[in-house]
Amino acid sequence: MKNTLYIIITLVFSVSALAQSAGRALSKGNEGYEHKQYIQAEASYRVANAKLTDSATAEYNLGNALLKQGQTKEAISAFQRAITKTDKKTDKHLAYHNIGNAYMKLKDYKNAEDAYKNALRNNPNDEETRYNYAVAKKLNEQNQDKQDQDKDKQDQDKDKQDQDKDKQDQDKDKQNQDKDKQNQDKDKQDQDKDKQNQDKDKQNQDKDKQDQDKDKQNQDKDKQDQDKDKHNKKDNKKDNEDKGEKDNEDSKGKEQPSASNPNNQPQPMSASQAQMNQILESLEAKEKQVQQRILNKGKAGETPVGGTKKKENKKDW
Repeated sequence: MKNTLYIIITLVFSVSALAQSAGRALSKGNEGYEHKQYIQAEASYRVANAKLTDSATAEYNLGNALLKQGQTKEAISAFQRAITKTDKKTDKHLAYHNIGNAYMKLKDYKNAEDAYKNALRNNPNDEETRYNYAVAKKLNEQNQDKQDQDKDKQDQDKDKQDQDKDKQDQDKDKQNQDKDKQNQDKDKQDQDKDKQNQDKDKQNQDKDKQDQDKDKQNQDKDKQDQDKDKHNKKDNKKDNEDKGEKDNEDSKGKEQPSASNPNNQPQPMSASQAQMNQILESLEAKEKQVQQRILNKGKAGETPVGGTKKKENKKDW
């Protein structure tokens, strides 16, 4: 029993001492805040929070010190912890009000409007909070309109980008079509050129065939001429042989010496021999006349060899 009582007494003195220590840290923090020594005030408030874990006042004062230093997001967290540590509407009203102020610094008008609205729920009679709420609401609406306009502009810009992309795709498709047409035209030109070359090759082949046919005709003609010459030579040879045999027969017995012509003197030719000599002489004369005509061809007053000069008939026009 005595031991239990001793423990209770010890705890009471300990709590009392701890409370006095936390109270001194909180007082020191308030003193630093009043002298605008916000870093020193922050440190004292943190000491008080460490010793009084359920103290909403220490958290609230810490939030104010952080807000003065520009640590806005850390200040909002401190105010939110203060709200969870108190049931008093007056304390919650002040914490929500300062949260609204912090969001206004961040230009987060939507959360600022919500914070001021919660502050008014805990103290509807605070005119400053009501004014701040109206400003935050108006700014939020303007910001919302601006966001909507920005969104519309973004949508328009996106639509324009899509249109530009579609136009680029169309231009690219047109370029591809033009390129395909150029390739087709080139292919057609190549085909036309190939056809022209084929036609030219066919013409050359036809010409070569004509030349071959002409050469064959010339060869056939030459062969015919050769055959004809050969036939003529054969006929001439036969005629000469026949003529020689006849001459031999005619002269046979005349070349031997006779009693009347023992020295074999030339005798007058027979009638047939004389006729043949006359024919040969006539042929020679005609041949000379032909040669002379060739030489004098185109000359006026041509006089045939062995003939008389023809009189030229003149006519007045």
